[in-house]
Amino acid sequence: MLKKKELLIIGVCGTIITCGVYFILHFSQKNSRVLPILVHHQVNNVDYSVISLSKSMIATLQSLAVTDFFFHGSLPRGLAATQVGVPKRLFVCGINGKIKVLINPKIIERMGTYISHEGCLSLPGQKEKSLKRSAYVKLKYKDLKNRERTLVARNRYAALVEHEIDHLNGIMNIDY
Repeated sequence: MLKKKELLIIGVCGTIITCGVYFILHFSQKNSRVLPILVHHQVNNVDYSVISLSKSMIATLQSLAVTDFFFHGSLPRGLAATQVGVPKRLFVCGINGKIKVLINPKIIERMGTYISHEGCLSLPGQKEKSLKRSAYVKLKYKDLKNRERTLVARNRYAALVEHEIDHLNGIMNIDY
């Protein structure tokens, strides 16, 4: 059996070692080239920050596609939150003449093949790339009122949805 003095010495040494390891790890992260890792999160609560982010993303798309928006009343593009440095599963886009905000989108059904000619806002100056996408996509998502919704998209809109979900999953069209 250990005596009280020996237990005390072991406890003090353990505390010193633990503090030392913590200090070394903490100091090395602050003073080195270690980068913070972004973790992508489901949106659990549609609050002011999510609504504000959505409005800013829509305004960003509108500024990039002014003529399309005003002549067609829609945004023929999309923008994922990850493209603007926000690690949330959310994107905005124009589908069938309406601006949509899709929160936590999940594709539940795919059918057919559609050849999509895609550019990407995150790759300015790069030529469009032909990609094989789904001709039909059905997905579930939440809207800004936190309601569960279903969306069916075909052809170019299905490709748009798949493209934006790829962004949420860390995939870019150059990865194909």
